[in-house]
Amino acid sequence: MWLSPVLLLLCLSGSLSLTGPSSVTGTLGGSLSVQCQYEEVYQRYSKYWCRGQYGATCEKIVETKGEEKEERSGRVSIRDHADNLTFIVTMENLTADDAGSYWCRIQTLWLLDVWSRDPSFHVNVFVSTGSLSLMGPSSVTGTLGSSLCVQCRYEEVYQRYNKYWCRGQYDTTCEKIVETKGEEKEERSGRVSIRDHADHLTFIVTMENLTADDAGSYWCRIQTVWLLDVWSHDPSFHVNVFVSTAPSKTTGRTTCQAVPAAFPGLNTKQNLSTEELLTCCSGSLLSSVHFLLLVFLKLPLFLTLVGAVLWVNRPLRGCGGIKPKEDNPQCSAPSPGRPCPGT
Repeated sequence: MWLSPVLLLLCLSGSLSLTGPSSVTGTLGGSLSVQCQYEEVYQRYSKYWCRGQYGATCEKIVETKGEEKEERSGRVSIRDHADNLTFIVTMENLTADDAGSYWCRIQTLWLLDVWSRDPSFHVNVFVSTGSLSLMGPSSVTGTLGSSLCVQCRYEEVYQRYNKYWCRGQYDTTCEKIVETKGEEKEERSGRVSIRDHADHLTFIVTMENLTADDAGSYWCRIQTVWLLDVWSHDPSFHVNVFVSTAPSKTTGRTTCQAVPAAFPGLNTKQNLSTEELLTCCSGSLLSSVHFLLLVFLKLPLFLTLVGAVLWVNRPLRGCGGIKPKEDNPQCSAPSPGRPCPGT
């Protein structure tokens, strides 16, 4: 079939109007997020998420209503971030039946061309049985210039193993960024740090001073030694990291993302409390705040107090630099040619 140059141009440009991940993977009982990016011309259009083998005949699941607020349909939600030209779909409490072929789409109105269709992008959703040995959030979102942290929980059998954070589409080939060294202290690599809280069976990864390039596919992993099974690999949990544009008033804040649920039978005393998690996640932020207080509040106050002490304890001197005696009152400024009494 021959395509006219105009129709061919429409087909080619349509593929560029909406982009997203070609596939995403979640675990049974967990959740996953899909981020789709669109061109500015579609900023005020409604966006939707549908399921089916083909975009033109897919079944609509959830749709935005032209506002930047979350819309929900059962276990699936969608939210448009128009300022970032992005909308995010979240699927929760995943089941095996959720695996399949889905589409990010934009609801448009075509009056002149009956062959036109809504811009769309195909996404394959996979649901794995997952590994109960390691759990974490399926996605986290931070803002430009701020920080975010990810809390991953593991089983007690891995308490003394090294944990690490890596980046890549697949866990078996991801690039290691930072790793613990078997001790409960922070390890750092550039803007990324990791710390194992073995008593709580939890390790926390913090990413600071976020940039747009930090968005992507990451993994919480445990470094293990497999001697008997060459097909085995390190326990891992997939985390999607999103970075959005931050209003100026939120710059510098730390976003903390915790594990959605504990392991069956896990002692609740081993859970990090909200206060402990916030402290762990925002340690660097608290340090910077303390520094600012030191420079702009504590230091000037200290110098003021020192100055006051020196002023009170200054030596009292009379005319000509001689300290006055109690029986000789201090004189005023002498008249020309007249010495001060007692000189």
